[in-house]
Amino acid sequence: MNPYPDFPLVMALQNYMPVVFSAIGLIWVAQTIGAVNLSAGRLAFAGVALIVLAGALKATWKLAMAVARLDVPLFSQSLFPLIAPGFTLVAWSLFWSKREPGRAVAWWPPVLISAVALLGAFVLASTRPDRTWVFVLIGVSTVANVALASLLIHSALRQHNRLAASLFALNLLITFALSGIAGMPNKPLELHWTEQIISTVSNAGFAWAAWMLAHSMRTLLRAVPAQ
Repeated sequence: MNPYPDFPLVMALQNYMPVVFSAIGLIWVAQTIGAVNLSAGRLAFAGVALIVLAGALKATWKLAMAVARLDVPLFSQSLFPLIAPGFTLVAWSLFWSKREPGRAVAWWPPVLISAVALLGAFVLASTRPDRTWVFVLIGVSTVANVALASLLIHSALRQHNRLAASLFALNLLITFALSGIAGMPNKPLELHWTEQIISTVSNAGFAWAAWMLAHSMRTLLRAVPAQ
């Protein structure tokens, strides 16, 4: 018996919307980082690629389920193994660009953290029949999300942009709520809809806030040579 509900096609297609909004916002963030520190920006883009890939695979899994009732575990189970290191890389890159704007980024701390987390999750998945490994990666991605959101809120407040800071904070709160839902097995169809709609609105707000931050940074950088 398949534990998943019958996903309608419209739900599967709509599931790509939060992925797109999240990708747009994270690209703005990575570009903002790269404008301050080029090497940190490149590391941030690597993290963004992992996060976007995770979202795209999960959305594609739901599309395959809606069209052909085809369950591809690789697509559905790759979310947290990808977003945990992805958010760790982006958060570290932003931290480094704010602390050391003139130095090449030290890439090994986030890579080491991610490797340890993934190894621990693999060991748990191999030795335990439950889904404890998922919660290990949820914990890592949550900590990285908190760090990233805190740094973005700080940057927005330094630019006196309370709207952007509020949108980043709201996105963080919603991420906390959705992390618990995402780790639940056998979710009913109504819960999938709720998760997707809330995620779409939240990521649209995140993209808007990231654009405001990037726009302010470009304006500031253009004004520097004139001073």
